[in-house]
Amino acid sequence: MDPSGQRERANVPEKKKTATIAVPSEIAQNMKVADEDASFRYDESARNFVAEKPVLAYILKSALDEYAPYTVQEIAEQFIEGKPEIKRAAVHPDHPNKKSDAEIMSGDARIEGLPTADKSQRDGTVYYDIRFLAVLPSSGDLVEIFVNVEIQNDDTPGYPIPKRGIYYAARMISSQRGTIFKDQEYGKIKKVVSIWICEDTASFRSDTINRYSFTEKCVRGDFHEEKMDYDLMTVVVLRLGSKGETSEDNAIRLLSKMFSTELSYEEKMDTLQNEFRISVNREISEEVLNVCNLSTGVYNKGYNSGLSAGEMKKARETAYRLRDKGIPVEEIADMIAVGLDTIQKWFAEREKQLV
Repeated sequence: MDPSGQRERANVPEKKKTATIAVPSEIAQNMKVADEDASFRYDESARNFVAEKPVLAYILKSALDEYAPYTVQEIAEQFIEGKPEIKRAAVHPDHPNKKSDAEIMSGDARIEGLPTADKSQRDGTVYYDIRFLAVLPSSGDLVEIFVNVEIQNDDTPGYPIPKRGIYYAARMISSQRGTIFKDQEYGKIKKVVSIWICEDTASFRSDTINRYSFTEKCVRGDFHEEKMDYDLMTVVVLRLGSKGETSEDNAIRLLSKMFSTELSYEEKMDTLQNEFRISVNREISEEVLNVCNLSTGVYNKGYNSGLSAGEMKKARETAYRLRDKGIPVEEIADMIAVGLDTIQKWFAEREKQLV
């Protein structure tokens, strides 16, 4: 010990601190905002395009058997009422609507307004992507139904899509209380249909349509209720995916081509007018152009790669080399700073070329 009585410190060199480069919070925030803004604008244009009556007509014809005998033009002109509302009606009962539903409903059956209680403390308000009133040809009678269409980028978001569809449909039924029916007037409940369009999906699930609805099982005896008295809720899931652009189903093929990152704006316009006989107005043209601009190049459906075309080409070549060395796809995405969906798409295209 030294004269002061303290133990001598070991002559150990101090450990050098690792230098770090801090990214200014403003820059990080701006990058996040730019990415979120691109994603928001892509989703907005996609919804606006799908909400066009001719497009909805193709979807209804594929989703519900009742519309199968009719032409797309007949469905658009005769069975879709009013103007579809986009991102205005709240899904959750304790969230406010952006605007009253009254202006898009007609006659005695119009909705005067969904519950508009104070906003919930939960994160954000969730709105239906698209919702509209349609007429359903049934046994010679015209029956009004409420239709909700949702556009989902990923069909495996951490929960089963059908379950969320059932919740949305159930909400559309319960929200009719106080507007369509009151107290014990359950006979006035209108059928609801929730249709889910999944853009990105695994190959084995692509180009598929699944429908979920109520059915009656007569357990004893042979008495049957009228179908219209229990068939009040239907969920339909359309998965586009890699096979979508060559699908035999018109709705899947139409949507797949419009959301394609490979087809040019001119090719999509030609597809709309010549293949699907849809008259392209200024609104449709602008929305398709926005989808094209925001789903290719720098942005890949909301993912900001920050790479130029030349850099992207080099990144793609690097990804192939890393893959050949057996490195997992997830690690490759992190190493070259490109979205996982993009990496997987590159590898899928490469496999096709090798075959």
